[in-house]
Amino acid sequence: MKRDEKTAVFAAPNPRIGVQVLAVGVWHEKEFGVAQDQIAEAAAWQVAGNLGDADECLRVGKTIPELILLAQPLPGQYRQNDIDRLQSLAPLARIVIVAGSWCEGGLRSGIQLSGVLRLYWHEFAHWWKSAHARVEAGLCPPWSLPIDDLQAGRSLPSFSGSRATMADALVAINAKDFSVYETLSAALEQIGVATIWIQPGREVELTEKVSAGIWDGGQLDREELERLANFCGQIRSHEGVVVALLDYPRVEHFAQSQEAGAATVFGKPYVVDELFAALGLL
Repeated sequence: MKRDEKTAVFAAPNPRIGVQVLAVGVWHEKEFGVAQDQIAEAAAWQVAGNLGDADECLRVGKTIPELILLAQPLPGQYRQNDIDRLQSLAPLARIVIVAGSWCEGGLRSGIQLSGVLRLYWHEFAHWWKSAHARVEAGLCPPWSLPIDDLQAGRSLPSFSGSRATMADALVAINAKDFSVYETLSAALEQIGVATIWIQPGREVELTEKVSAGIWDGGQLDREELERLANFCGQIRSHEGVVVALLDYPRVEHFAQSQEAGAATVFGKPYVVDELFAALGLL
């Protein structure tokens, strides 16, 4: 779908897409653009530039959204009366606030709106892919669950039968702290995947069984970026993919990680199943 960013309201979604979405706000800008670019189905979203345009979409639109996604670049951008108005116009829709970098911490300590799900922008694409896979499998998506705490809708148990034993798989984990390796290794063991610990600065010869890599970092300074690039080179020589784990990732961290060879970035804390899915293990 071709879109004109100067136009507030975009074309209606493709009726073949199972999940009808109304995305409100600056979805073509900065971190929200990074998140949206990772989602193939975003091309079919109905988009409104602001709340006024969203109201108009809901009053005159021929489709009723299942999800209303609110991009929130700044804290306090949306008020409870905004949420209540959208809910009255689309009572069957679930509202999801996707918070930007300037909202870090606000979902834990700020005044919380009721009746919404809350995600950070760097979580959103991974959450969407996991949720959409459930929809395609005919299962309950996370937005259909009750909103009974701040983490409501953040994750769901894995599909029944979706975890196959992968006796031949080997995941290399590059982490400074053994506790980080130990935690990830224990989770991978639950799906039958073996691991190897790669300590920074130590040369380890990887076997051809290595199918993926997890790299644990912080704020991705110059030293970490070099370490990530070296690790990605090792894993890619075995045709494996690498996922980078970062503290409070920013837009530039996604670009730098991809340039270094990582397939994607997860902010901490993360949902284990979403991480394993990104590695192709689920």
